[in-house]
Amino acid sequence: MRMWDAVYTAAIFLRLDELADAMSESAGGENGADGMGENELRELGLLVRCGNLILHELSESAFPLVAKERVTVRDGRIGYEDLSRKALDVRAVESGGKRVPFTAYYDCVTVPIGGECEVVYTFVSPDLTAWDSAPYAGGKPSARLVAYGIAREYCLISGMAEEAVTWDGRFVACVAEESASGRERRIRARVWR
Repeated sequence: MRMWDAVYTAAIFLRLDELADAMSESAGGENGADGMGENELRELGLLVRCGNLILHELSESAFPLVAKERVTVRDGRIGYEDLSRKALDVRAVESGGKRVPFTAYYDCVTVPIGGECEVVYTFVSPDLTAWDSAPYAGGKPSARLVAYGIAREYCLISGMAEEAVTWDGRFVACVAEESASGRERRIRARVWR
């Protein structure tokens, strides 16, 4: 899924006609923003920020991103700063093909071994530009799902609470639909204030 596709879909959902037309004319090329006016660029930037918020939310809940990385243990400790991505949850530590017991702390993981090992962990989706692709494979989450979330966030930011509730309902239903794989997955409830 490309961020451009999700933002374009969200622009259509939100009836941001000038932005949708400008995006349609540029077709999402690397220099797609060249022909856009100041208002369109501002709206595009806002929708991309909303898209990044949604991808962060999805990577923390319904669609976790998992990495396996080789690191060196120093003094029985693996610092989160030693991992190449921002770790959310360490799922396993392996050495020599066998699982090693570990204890997770706020800044590191401790293990009773030294040397090289592999850490399996979930991580936060990186911030994307309008032209980047999400770090997911297999077409899920879809651009439509991310667009529902973008529409929700845009409405919240714009003070359109009733519309935000509508888009939140569509977002939650689409998450349930796309993550249905025999086991139930949930996303945290959105707090409306």
